[in-house]
Amino acid sequence: MKSKHIIIYTFQSLEDPLVKGLILEYLKNNKSSAPEIVFHLITHEQKEFSLTHEKAKEKEQELSQFNIKWYPIKYLSGSFLVIKKAINFLQTFFITIGIKFKYKPVAIMGFLSISGGFSYLLSKLFGLKLIVYCYEPHSEYMIDFNIWKSSGLKYRLLKKFEILQIKKADHLVVPNNYTKALVQKYRSSTNIYVCPISINTDTMVYDEKARNTIRKKLNAEDKTILIYTGKFGGIYYSADEVIKFFAGLYTLNNSFFFYIITPTPEEVKRSVSLHNLSSSAVHVSVTVSYEELNQHISAADIGFVALPSYPSQIYRTPVKTAIYLSCGLPYIVNKNIGEDDIVAKNKNVGVVINNLDEDPASVIKKINDLLKDSQLHQRCRTEAENTRSIKAANVVLSKIFSEL
Repeated sequence: MKSKHIIIYTFQSLEDPLVKGLILEYLKNNKSSAPEIVFHLITHEQKEFSLTHEKAKEKEQELSQFNIKWYPIKYLSGSFLVIKKAINFLQTFFITIGIKFKYKPVAIMGFLSISGGFSYLLSKLFGLKLIVYCYEPHSEYMIDFNIWKSSGLKYRLLKKFEILQIKKADHLVVPNNYTKALVQKYRSSTNIYVCPISINTDTMVYDEKARNTIRKKLNAEDKTILIYTGKFGGIYYSADEVIKFFAGLYTLNNSFFFYIITPTPEEVKRSVSLHNLSSSAVHVSVTVSYEELNQHISAADIGFVALPSYPSQIYRTPVKTAIYLSCGLPYIVNKNIGEDDIVAKNKNVGVVINNLDEDPASVIKKINDLLKDSQLHQRCRTEAENTRSIKAANVVLSKIFSEL
């Protein structure tokens, strides 16, 4: 059987939950359904997900068993961003040259919009079909969060490449219907697929034993535990904003306990001190492995999504929501965050707030009313299986790859 080679390109790291929980899961599963496909996975390895040389070699060997060849690149960020991204592009360009002449790939898939922009260029340079998976208008996020200016070079470059990938992609996967409507301004609906960021709901499951063990360790067995897993700042709320919100809840109801898992724990601890949130009411932990994440989420009663209601946020699809639901947890979310606020209301699996300035008493009532529901856990789990399971992504990607 003749092999079909496809390049998968992402600015995320191999250990990033977005890659590990979705892309890698699909690529590994693909070997049994389409063994003729060989994937060439190019990642940008960020410091927070860095692997030792020995561990990286182990990963490389492990992936090769699934017809996946891995090409890690060091992620460059900080000052002189345009120059650093140009360097990253050159690194990717030379890797792609090697893949092109040795394996003759038929297509390149960019995962998320920045990678999609790079993939657009590479598809033109090397005559490859272009797939963009989970297109989002990242340039608009940067404007809404006041990180970039609309007159700046970074914004104008990314915006240009976002529009080009929308127009030129042979297959375009978007996370929700808001994003579908956005891209249809630039192209027909042909080969546009709606598929939110998904996870393996068979492995991201509730673990009662871990729940009891972790709650005891946290000394919060009789508390209502609110969990947040992820980053602060950038295109998320800052630690100060979130901790101020948590402190407001705790002031009115000291039965709350806040469990925060983040790559920047010291920043959070400073915010806890600044906003006088009792140290006995919060536990801050460094990021845990993706394989262990379900155990920690199982310890909680409700999850938190740290995204403000800026106009562009309707195009997002937080993976945290999928993870919370898959472990049977409801979530707290601002209005107009993708379709998560609609799901929370219509399926009764979450609490929707206007913003973090909402009256804490009102938020507490919404949380308590929701948590009284004896069917809540199963309803959350069912919603994850129906709408955020990797099975839907498998269908979409398998269809796309079969048509190349």
